[in-house]
Amino acid sequence: MTLTPRLPSARLRRSVLTALLLASTALVATANAANVDNGSLVPPKPDSMKHHGPSSAVGPGVKDEGKKRDPNARMLMEAKQLVYDYDKEIVTAVDGVDIYYDGRALQADRVSYDQKANRVHAYGHVKMTERNGDIVYGDEMDVTDDFRDGFISPLQVETTERTRFAAAKGRRENGEVMVFDRGVYTACEPCRNNPEKPPLWQIKSKRIIWRQDEKTIYYENATFELYGHPIAWLPFFSSPDPSVKRKSGVLGPNLVKSSDVGYGVEVPYFWVLSPTSDLTLAPLFTQKQGVMLKGEYRQQLIDGAYSIRAAGIHQLDSDRFNDKVPAGRTDAGLTIGPGDKDDRWAVSTKGQFDINEKWSWGWDINAVSDKWVRGDYDLWGPRDVATSTLYLTGQGDRSYFELRGYSFYGMTRYDRQDRLPWVAPVLDYNYTLEDPVAGGQLSFDINATNIYRSESDYAHDRTRLQPRPDNALIGAAGTYSRISGDIDWKRRFIDPIGQVWTPFAFARGDLIYTKPDYDSSMPAFLDHEQDVVLRGMAGVGVEYRYPFIARTENATHQIEPIAQLILRPNESSVGKLPNEDAQSLMYDDTTLFSWNKFSGYDRIEGGSRANVGAQYTVTTDSGASASAIVGQSFALFGKNSFRELDPTQIGPDSGLESARSDYVGGVTLVPNENFSVSGHLRLDENSFALRMAEVEGRATFERFQANLVYGRYEKAPLQGYDYVREGVLAGARVFLTKEFYVEGGARYNFERDTFDRTQIGFGLNDIMQCLSFNFTYIRQIDNSADSVSLSQVDNKFLVKLDFRTLGSVGLSTSSKSNVDPDMFGSTTN
Repeated sequence: MTLTPRLPSARLRRSVLTALLLASTALVATANAANVDNGSLVPPKPDSMKHHGPSSAVGPGVKDEGKKRDPNARMLMEAKQLVYDYDKEIVTAVDGVDIYYDGRALQADRVSYDQKANRVHAYGHVKMTERNGDIVYGDEMDVTDDFRDGFISPLQVETTERTRFAAAKGRRENGEVMVFDRGVYTACEPCRNNPEKPPLWQIKSKRIIWRQDEKTIYYENATFELYGHPIAWLPFFSSPDPSVKRKSGVLGPNLVKSSDVGYGVEVPYFWVLSPTSDLTLAPLFTQKQGVMLKGEYRQQLIDGAYSIRAAGIHQLDSDRFNDKVPAGRTDAGLTIGPGDKDDRWAVSTKGQFDINEKWSWGWDINAVSDKWVRGDYDLWGPRDVATSTLYLTGQGDRSYFELRGYSFYGMTRYDRQDRLPWVAPVLDYNYTLEDPVAGGQLSFDINATNIYRSESDYAHDRTRLQPRPDNALIGAAGTYSRISGDIDWKRRFIDPIGQVWTPFAFARGDLIYTKPDYDSSMPAFLDHEQDVVLRGMAGVGVEYRYPFIARTENATHQIEPIAQLILRPNESSVGKLPNEDAQSLMYDDTTLFSWNKFSGYDRIEGGSRANVGAQYTVTTDSGASASAIVGQSFALFGKNSFRELDPTQIGPDSGLESARSDYVGGVTLVPNENFSVSGHLRLDENSFALRMAEVEGRATFERFQANLVYGRYEKAPLQGYDYVREGVLAGARVFLTKEFYVEGGARYNFERDTFDRTQIGFGLNDIMQCLSFNFTYIRQIDNSADSVSLSQVDNKFLVKLDFRTLGSVGLSTSSKSNVDPDMFGSTTN
């Protein structure tokens, strides 16, 4: 049985509950286990298998308002027999009694109403349903006629949140307080086969006070039991009403352990400031580095919401983070860590606001004291880059506008901040006319970009991460500004025999200003003179398709030859201008019929070209389908843009540099809704040798999920890839029962001939509807961020124990070790 996920703020509890979880040896669990899914190898859980654990809250919740009492309400009574005692003014209802009053319902075998005392006495199989849906059971009940105050014995309460109270006797005071003498509380479902069996966990208390006005439950002299066995004694603690979505209080602790930080415990406190704002303070007490203060503030406004996260520490032993790359490497002596920095911090803030139904603006700002602080203290955000952006967006029925600015903070050991750019502004605008122009569709695109960096960035060996002579200029120092405008038109015709003709035309204009800052390496790649360039491109073409459709007994088949002819002049200014946004070039079946195969605006394909191919699709009556496409591209006349070198050296390794391109193909198989396989490949134009291959498969069934991704990419020495890049990633999760699952995943690197990341784990979801347990082990080779050597292995253990309505407790450990460096090529000859 699956429970609906709840917001983290619905699972608050007081500090004594923390003592319970820490004191119990049976509750050894792990902090930050919720972060396992970041970069996880296994597929995400299907909605039907997700448990009641925490879900991310976008913003603060709203106050839960209860129903108000009706002062004019009348009591209605139904029964098979009514007996009136006029002298004592007592009305007694017998056999199948139902009473309704002000949204409440009372059922019992016998009910007496004392009109003088204004009290109701119920006997035998008493059941009272509250206005909010909570149900109270008992054998005998003595309450006021408005049901606000009274006594019940024995007492059982089932809430709408599927939690349960029980007591030898109980009473209601002022209509808002329930007191349970010798009470028991649990969020577990009773065993269907043996209801008398103790629940998975329960709290037994000398007295439980449920203050519905405060939305808080207080426990006096309580014992926490697991499977009916007491494991911890609590003199006093409290927890929120199960219906509460947000309430101030102490959250479950997170336990951590790492070699540089030592043992640590984080005890968050959630503070509701208002119905639309809250603050979480989470001091992290560490053994070796002192106390890190962490916090998050969230505010929801009428037109949007924003949040601010911050963390800071004055380290007691900063030398533990000051490592050096060992001898035997070309980069020996490179500092890994913040050096002697004692004060370290990280700040991030996000916000998004609606101006109206079409326009919005927001930000995502990240700042850190150094590139290693997130990894050393397992803080939020990615470990390789901290990106900040401010944006304004607009979405129309046929248009889109976006204005952004970016800054980047590199967080790998090879990043140099002065080589990373400031990008502002970046403007994108697209508009498609609603009315046809010359019978076809006319669209406009505008892009404006301004980039500045203080030092030039050159590409080195990108596979082994060992410095070598500069081989490509991937970012020139200085200022680079460009304004680009595109206009394109296309119209489709279908002739009498079913042939599809699509003529098209396009034009492009660029105004470019470039002012590179000279350095000694730049002349080999780029003219370093200040310049203003006006560049243009225009072209016309036609695409031809002739689909042949055949019907067999159980399937429909379609074979479609495709041909495309594009006529245009040569690309101008190649090699004379920086290339900032067109450095990724992937030629496969998805880009075969693209008018411009470059990925960005800084390069635009020139020269006339023909693209040809054929596509086959089959669809069965059962819903299964398969498709395949093959094709090739031909440079007809003019200069082939993919033979022309720009400063990034992009193009000659793409498979398009020859007059006749490599062959490309793609296949997709979808036998049913639970399984799919797709693949793309590129074969050498002469030898048919494999140049590129990608395969992705997914399987999703009720209790089984799996994914497989394989990639192989040929050498690209001009871009710094001297080795074939090849790897495979696979992951699976199996629910052996609805409550128990096992999972695992691995990524194999063929170049290094090893598994560079593996992950295994298991979990118990919704055990008896009230408890979840997750365990994950991750082994990863850290070759980019804070590892001392490329052969360093990071081992992480993550565990989490989650009690529904009470909260969760966790523990994470991290340790690093070195293996044979020759395995990873981290030594030099």
